[in-house]
Amino acid sequence: MLPSFKYLKELYYALAIVIGIIVLGIFGFMTIEGYSFSEALYMTVITVSTVGFKEVRELTLEGRYFTIFLILVSFGTFAFTLSSVSKYVITGTFQRYYKKYKMDSRINNLEGHVVLCGAGRNGIEALENLLAHGQEVVVIEMDGDIANELNDQGLYYIEGDATEEEVLLSAGIEKASALVTALPKDTDNVFVVLSARELNKDVRIVTRCTHDSSESKMKIAGANVVIMPDKVGGARMAGFVINHNVNRFIDTVSLRENGETYLIEFKVGELPSNNNKKTIGNIIDTLDTNCKIVGIMSADFNYVMNPPNDYEVLPKSQVFFFGKPAEIKKIKDQVIMD
Repeated sequence: MLPSFKYLKELYYALAIVIGIIVLGIFGFMTIEGYSFSEALYMTVITVSTVGFKEVRELTLEGRYFTIFLILVSFGTFAFTLSSVSKYVITGTFQRYYKKYKMDSRINNLEGHVVLCGAGRNGIEALENLLAHGQEVVVIEMDGDIANELNDQGLYYIEGDATEEEVLLSAGIEKASALVTALPKDTDNVFVVLSARELNKDVRIVTRCTHDSSESKMKIAGANVVIMPDKVGGARMAGFVINHNVNRFIDTVSLRENGETYLIEFKVGELPSNNNKKTIGNIIDTLDTNCKIVGIMSADFNYVMNPPNDYEVLPKSQVFFFGKPAEIKKIKDQVIMD
């Protein structure tokens, strides 16, 4: 786990004390002995570090008393500070902080990424699928051990409470394309949805829900999709009893490229066509692929399943392709990205 400020306060306090002693020494030697700044700095450093080089010139009685005072005040401080700095470097704390600093800089430059709140069982499953699709994901997680694992894997993460607005902002919610919140408590998920919708009016929000009574609240708060894992799991188990062969077939349809078959969606604006009026037929002909277009979702979220070749695909629609990974890759290589 990356150390907190509390863990490092020993180092910060030591550095602050050393700086304070040096400032005190410079001011004292300049005032009492009339030294220049460089002379006073030299005398202060050789005094507090107990090196004992030759003085700039003979000290007055007042100067000797001040030097004694400075030695007593700074006694052990330099050694303590050097020990703290050495521990900070040798234990790898500095390297981890530098790595986190670079990662935070990259997060600040992200656009169109996904913010994932909560890296529990549901969150990790969502993360794996998003990464499998090449999505850039920033994970927000409170558990320091999990955050440390994400850090070791080189993944983008923010260690903090996703219900806090500053944490969402540090994850780049204002420039994100989607938010997935998989926190264990419905109240926390509702709060995250409210905050995210306020910070980004256009972000697509998918949230986990445990209780039926919370589903309507989450939609009112601004969630686009509400998922109830327990209900989904129960429906899947029942499905294997009622239509077991259908469900086995569905299991062969993977959302990942390493599956035997692959289902993916594209915006109609990304797909090439041999004329301005895009139909299912001319999109397929232009792409030269054996994949099948199995469905269309219009801009108003109406679905057309197994559309005919002469079906006109209107702007802002989504087109769903089904095929083998190699054929899907051919489409990806040909699409015109906005």
